[in-house]
Amino acid sequence: MNINAENPNIVLFMAALSTEGVTYFKRTNETVYDIWNTTAGTDSVYAVSGTSIGTYYPGQSAQTAFDGDLTDGPCNHGSCDYTNGALACGTKAGFYITINGAPKVLAAFDVISHTGSWSRVRDPMMITIEGSNLNGSALTLGSSWTLIYNGSAGLITDPGRAAWGTLQLISNPSIAFASYRLLVTSKQGYDSCASCSEIMFIMV
Repeated sequence: MNINAENPNIVLFMAALSTEGVTYFKRTNETVYDIWNTTAGTDSVYAVSGTSIGTYYPGQSAQTAFDGDLTDGPCNHGSCDYTNGALACGTKAGFYITINGAPKVLAAFDVISHTGSWSRVRDPMMITIEGSNLNGSALTLGSSWTLIYNGSAGLITDPGRAAWGTLQLISNPSIAFASYRLLVTSKQGYDSCASCSEIMFIMV
């Protein structure tokens, strides 16, 4: 499913860059590491499948944000269990991923909202994105990461369900990183996790 072709903002942005090598990240076999109890600059704590604190709901790992399927999405509970419904649930949680091939500069990103008719409360409002060129166990260390974005996830205005949010640009993108870490810092309402259907990274 070529989901980027359905977003004219992405098509126009990529055309405006007029730079060879501009592409969107499409996951192949990269491992996506679910994490919780983590903020920008601090060490990552791995999340596991489950329904208690420090888990993501079974079958709803961060990998589902890169599978091209708009009917699923990640649900990381963070500091809550699946029965809780607080604003903090799903915050200080997210993932990191090491992309295949050469390091890439993240120039922009866009988020597709979750498909559920009830899921507006799960929309991530604010996020951080960091980059790193270290590898292996060093990626669990907060000191390995450089903050490149701290702001809106593009869903502050409700786009509807399974719909593109507002394209977000990275200010002065210049450093190519091999790995990226994304953390939710706030979400829209009261539910057990933050969630979306897909995340699109636009890279050069």
